[in-house]
Amino acid sequence: MVSEGTEGRGARTLRAELALKTLTIDLGSRERLRRVLEQSLVFADASFAGVYTPGDDADLLCLVESVGVPRTLYGLRDGYPASGGSPVAEVRRTGDAVWFGPAELAAGCDARRLPSGEFHLAALPVRGDRGGGCLLAVSERPDGFDAEDRACLALIAEAVAIPVPAEALVGEDLAAGAFDLAMDTGRVEVGGDVLDLFGLGPGDFDGKVETLLGLTVPEDLPSLMSVVEADHMAIGDRELEFRVLQPSGTPKWLRLRGRLLPGGDGRPARLVGTVGAASQLRSGVNDVARVQRLAAALAMAGTVRDVSQAVVAALRKPLRADRIAPAELEGDRLVVTVLDPPEPEAWPELWRLAWRSEWPDAPVRTMPTL
Repeated sequence: MVSEGTEGRGARTLRAELALKTLTIDLGSRERLRRVLEQSLVFADASFAGVYTPGDDADLLCLVESVGVPRTLYGLRDGYPASGGSPVAEVRRTGDAVWFGPAELAAGCDARRLPSGEFHLAALPVRGDRGGGCLLAVSERPDGFDAEDRACLALIAEAVAIPVPAEALVGEDLAAGAFDLAMDTGRVEVGGDVLDLFGLGPGDFDGKVETLLGLTVPEDLPSLMSVVEADHMAIGDRELEFRVLQPSGTPKWLRLRGRLLPGGDGRPARLVGTVGAASQLRSGVNDVARVQRLAAALAMAGTVRDVSQAVVAALRKPLRADRIAPAELEGDRLVVTVLDPPEPEAWPELWRLAWRSEWPDAPVRTMPTL
């Protein structure tokens, strides 16, 4: 038996419609947007989906949320000029969906940014109080989006509610796990749960990001600084796990999810997002800790040789490597900067024939697999 209004619609489309209707309505606007976008991965077999909407600059369409694989795999940008020739801009101007295959993408204005792999791109209009935006989705299937995929994407575009820009939230109470950092002054507003995670009471926090950074485990500080310093962070989403020291002296793993918002009209760039307890406690030294220790060592390195020595010290034991030779490519030759172990006898005879002072220099084709 087919109910009224459902005849001719595929079962997958109906399931997508039901899923969109049952999303929790009391979620925050950004969390709900992310949940809606995730349905494109499930019901339209998209590998990436994102929403672009006008930013402070009316002529710039900015990525406000995305799901799936990193957008850079498809040469997609954080923002597109509204007056340009991108699919995002075309949808914004015309209000009509566009569907591009590999041939159309290769002929577009951004062709030079595209990877070598073939993919299909869909751009659909999204309505909103600020003039609307665009839902962008990517499929890696050879035939792209089929008819039911397109129907599902249309439902998702209709369900998208563009979140209120963070600039409009200044002065309002933040959610319990949220933060809002002004990149020019280092002043940060945080929700109550964030202070609890850092072991601080409301009266113990002075509103400075340095106070929170001071509670971070030293080995994790360089990676965290790479997120909270404007010079190191591109516009877009970031996610990072790091440790803070509890009053007892034991470390606690936290997860930061943030997005850098561009400044303009006298307003500073701002980092907004959430901090929560990591889903799983870490114990001992694991891959994350090794990478963070390496990051800490690299932050102190001043020369290529310093970098090479830091890599050797951090990775040889965890990799159980007999030998490590960091090298930099110069033309068709690899110039080795550090050998570990340093004795010539530990290395191939060809290298010893080309030995120069402390390290050899050999053609790439003769490099052994280490």
